[in-house]
Amino acid sequence: MPIAVTPVQARVPFGTRARLTERLSAEKDARRAILAELFPVDPEAPAAERARISAQARAHLRALRQRGELCDSVDVLMTHAVKAELGERGWDHPWPPPPPTAPHSGRWPGSVDRAWPEAIPMRIPPELAERLQAGCVHVSMPAIVEIRALRDANPGPITPRDGAIYERYQELAAEVITPGDVLRAAVDRALDTG
Repeated sequence: MPIAVTPVQARVPFGTRARLTERLSAEKDARRAILAELFPVDPEAPAAERARISAQARAHLRALRQRGELCDSVDVLMTHAVKAELGERGWDHPWPPPPPTAPHSGRWPGSVDRAWPEAIPMRIPPELAERLQAGCVHVSMPAIVEIRALRDANPGPITPRDGAIYERYQELAAEVITPGDVLRAAVDRALDTG
């Protein structure tokens, strides 16, 4: 039975995909070494024997992946990195569902305009994606509510010429943590631990 996943993507700085490819290449080399050392297959062996060894190898690799000891795909690597990032933030616990007024996708109120030229698509477990979204919403919601009120009271662009209003907007914007922010941090974590 296939395992359910949720597709997400991290928008990242230029050069990140190349670094990720290098990291995954090293992990795939490690997988080949594990298979060669622990599960050599004699091509002349009976089919049933080869099938038994292949099944043992798959089970062994699956266990290594679950423990984070082998991260030979983007999905496995990023699942462990996102879990670690949420844990470091203290977000590795159940959250109440986000309120209906919470941002879900697209640009969040207060998020900073940046150009992220590369995208890293990944599939993570649904409960991890939900925890990521809910954590961001609940941590950011007080600032988002205040940003929305500030924008309603001050329609149009808010620029440095607006003095205290601009400064307050910048303070509130710094308190908004988007899923993209957390995913970028998880990508950095994955690349720094390789």
